[in-house]
Amino acid sequence: MSAVELNRQGQELYRLGDLQGAFPLFQQAVEADPRHFPSRLNLGIVLFKLGQLDECVRHCLKAVELNSSHPQAHFHLANAYFAKSWWEEALTEYEKVLELKPDHSGAYFGLGGIFLNRGWVERAVAAWEKFLELDPDSPKAQYVRDNLEAARRSKVSIKKW
Repeated sequence: MSAVELNRQGQELYRLGDLQGAFPLFQQAVEADPRHFPSRLNLGIVLFKLGQLDECVRHCLKAVELNSSHPQAHFHLANAYFAKSWWEEALTEYEKVLELKPDHSGAYFGLGGIFLNRGWVERAVAAWEKFLELDPDSPKAQYVRDNLEAARRSKVSIKKW
């Protein structure tokens, strides 16, 4: 079966929430065509959701190598770096996302977390305010609203997402 068909089948299962079923299909798609960008990125995304961060990083890096102008490839790589607490790498990738797609709300959400972690409260507030401007109905929006005031006061602890 072709990488395109395997990827399509994997996406169907992914949409249904079947990560365990989607994973081997994306893996087979990458084996069938290691340069098939959608399969490579989808494999990285599923690996992230399965908590396999090192493998996620490996496949997302390859996806970025295959298509460096695709903002979602950089975004998913940034999220993996963020989850590993690799702040500098995540910051670089979120900034690349915004260079490619300036209205990417998820990148602003991630930047807010990095900035807060680094103690850059004003930058965290600005990033989260931009996130809310772009995506006020996101499931993460309530988390941001609940914590923005605390961030503005800076000494109050922030809830973990």
